[in-house]
Amino acid sequence: MFDSMKNLFSTLLKIGGITFAIVIFTIIIFYFWASSNGYPRNKYGEIINYPASPPRNKDEFTVITYNIGYLSGLTNNQAVSREKKLFDDNLKTVIEGLKPLNADFIGFQEIDLDSKRSFNVNQVTELSKALSFNQAGIAVNWDKNYVPFPYFPFSAHFGRILSGQAILSRYPITENKRIVLDKVANKPFFYNAFYLDRVAQVSEIKVNNRSIILINVHLEAFDVPTRRKQTEYIQKLLSEYVDQYPVLLIGDFNSTVPPIPENPQPTIDILLKTAAIKSAFPPEALNNPQIATFPSDQPIVKFDYVFYTPKNIEVIEWRIIDEVKQASDHLPLMVKFRFKD
Repeated sequence: MFDSMKNLFSTLLKIGGITFAIVIFTIIIFYFWASSNGYPRNKYGEIINYPASPPRNKDEFTVITYNIGYLSGLTNNQAVSREKKLFDDNLKTVIEGLKPLNADFIGFQEIDLDSKRSFNVNQVTELSKALSFNQAGIAVNWDKNYVPFPYFPFSAHFGRILSGQAILSRYPITENKRIVLDKVANKPFFYNAFYLDRVAQVSEIKVNNRSIILINVHLEAFDVPTRRKQTEYIQKLLSEYVDQYPVLLIGDFNSTVPPIPENPQPTIDILLKTAAIKSAFPPEALNNPQIATFPSDQPIVKFDYVFYTPKNIEVIEWRIIDEVKQASDHLPLMVKFRFKD
């Protein structure tokens, strides 16, 4: 009897050990599959050419920055089921809203290149062609088979995501750099394995007889110390260019003026106090709710900015673009400028 119980216990231990090993092995396999990259890494910062008429010589230029929220409208970051019609309608709205502005440069954040969540439409290509841009520089920041954000429902986590930032230009992009910024330090490795890269995209663009540097950023949204580190890095990055080039710094900085309970430490102050650059929207106007960019249906805060180097760029006009309605949860900004001689 004792021997039988001993043998049974031994058998159960073996079965349990094998089962445990299978579970661990399955988790490991899933982790590597889910966090793996499907797009060639050497194309994460590629420059793409499109058939379009060459730009004409002119003295005034227009730049736009837009967190397009992968065209998900006000459902961005919500665990809801979406239909393709939502994305088709929002794409049409954006094209109709931006086309009359005839921008020379557009910096997009949260734009999908091939994602299940947006029905695998390459939004960079669609917008470049519809708006007659000659080139696009991309900066991939999310390339996963499984993304556990938002946390529920689990069924929404499965499906490829290829997303990032993009700079559309009517003028030749001669160089396009993708710089990965600091990750949140106190998060576990598996969180950062699935979380998007926060990226600074640096494009050198040849405009007539000079080069201009366009820096497109999307900074950390949830962790203030990390966003502060990222902003300080951007400040240092600027120092590499401002003495030699006209520079435009644009994007979603995830920090607002004045402070709000959800954003009590406005890291954007670091850049507002940087002597070499200036906000295209006058600092005294930044508190005005009429130039808020988020949320797009009833804007109350400003996360999106355009900075420029005043020694060689003169701002002529600036405004919020509300013609795009609620195609994203953000509204874009437009700035017209000219070069100083």
